[in-house]
Amino acid sequence: MKANLTALLLLLFYVLPGGRADVRLSPVFSSNMVLQRDVPSKISGWAASGETVVVKLGGKVIGHASGAGAITPWTVTLPVFSAGPVPDLTVEGNNTITLTNLLAGDVWICSGQSNMEMTLQSGPWCTYGGVRNATEEVAAANHPQIRLFAMLSKQPWAVCAPESAQSFSAAAYFFGRELAQRLQVPIGLVQAAVGGTAAEYWTPRSAREQWPGFPSALENARRFEREQKPVIEAYEQWQKQVTEARRNGQPVPARPPEMTTALYAKFSAARATAGTGKLYESRIQPLTTMTIKGAIWYQGEGNVDRAAEYADLLTQLIGGWRQAWGQGEFPFLIQQLVNFNGGPATWPELRAAQQKVVKSVPHTGLAVGIDIGDPDNIHPANKQEVGRRLALVALREVYGRAVVAAGPRPLDSRFEADHVVLRFDPGDQQPGLVLQAGTDTGFEVAGPDGKFEPATVEVRATTLTLRTAKVREPRAVRYAWHGNPTATLFNRAGLPAAPFRMNAQNASPDGK
Repeated sequence: MKANLTALLLLLFYVLPGGRADVRLSPVFSSNMVLQRDVPSKISGWAASGETVVVKLGGKVIGHASGAGAITPWTVTLPVFSAGPVPDLTVEGNNTITLTNLLAGDVWICSGQSNMEMTLQSGPWCTYGGVRNATEEVAAANHPQIRLFAMLSKQPWAVCAPESAQSFSAAAYFFGRELAQRLQVPIGLVQAAVGGTAAEYWTPRSAREQWPGFPSALENARRFEREQKPVIEAYEQWQKQVTEARRNGQPVPARPPEMTTALYAKFSAARATAGTGKLYESRIQPLTTMTIKGAIWYQGEGNVDRAAEYADLLTQLIGGWRQAWGQGEFPFLIQQLVNFNGGPATWPELRAAQQKVVKSVPHTGLAVGIDIGDPDNIHPANKQEVGRRLALVALREVYGRAVVAAGPRPLDSRFEADHVVLRFDPGDQQPGLVLQAGTDTGFEVAGPDGKFEPATVEVRATTLTLRTAKVREPRAVRYAWHGNPTATLFNRAGLPAAPFRMNAQNASPDGK
């Protein structure tokens, strides 16, 4: 019932202005779009019940469908296209729609929260936008083989040019630019991201309902919202005042004192649980009519207070999306949270959860960015490297290219009386590890008391030896295990090691 309601609302919003009964396409299909290459793709829309829909490719009929009204879409399967130009597509019913300037290539969904939403250039579309060298990057964004579509922007697909790229996701743009340059095939980028959102909003309700604890969690969330209604209303009023103050360049008012940090964490969790699936239904579900290559995901800041739940939640999200698309286990690539100084102490746990998902869920990949954040800005400007590293993961894991896509990875450990020896896979064809000089190595060792102390590091080929005079009987080791850690360990390709920890009882890294 909810899915039908969502479809109807989207149809009324996009498709049937004035209540006309003409044949209409789903808003994800328009001129300038990229259709997925090398596999059968599809086109869909709505038509009056019983209306005959004819689809033509270059003037030749390739399919028929029958309209079923405003709720049930019609669908026509298209032929398999090789990478390159596609003849015009014409859809005929009571009216005629022609899609021109089409390409066949690879289509990627680009989703998450504010760091995926952040745009190349700052503007009314995104006040926290603006990457490094933004003016130069926007001026150079002439890539006819890249096409851009922002979900619910009310704008059709656009050819990548300075005018269209400036207000598009920076992380997605740089990802697509790298792929297009390396693969020499058209790339379609679909932006579906909303700042400040938790993963629950993006997870299909049906996927969450398979978790046994969801019904009780939902009831608890609704009870909390009822009991704390006055505080929540005061907080929401304050949020409006903050928005207005920032718009007018005035000082931001203080947060209501009754909304304590602890209460805010509970409020965020309750709101996210009660809102399960809302953004999936409005931003993602309408995209499932498209055939895609895969998805990239940059999110997690909105779940750091519930890091212990994140691995299960993201696993449910990925499974739910894959089931909705019906394309099997399509690639799902994750940008690990970068370094930041202002987050809660659970940022390392959230990063570990992201690593756990990649280890346990097939056809996923992780781009590590522990060295490219801005300690004082949760929206770091270096989205060039975010996009490049996600593209490297795609090139290796999805396209089978022989590229270096990851930094050093710990293989095992040996705990001795006064030191620890770690052995690494450098992740590079060039042997050896690179440890950047500095007083803080990023490595810590703990004894039986569990208290971690900074360690010195000796490098020899692909092994590290850790020592500290403060710990005589090492029992555990960790690396970069802070919100804004010192990242020192790289391979010769310049890619960093991901944060990790391990102990003497389990000498292999477990990401926990």
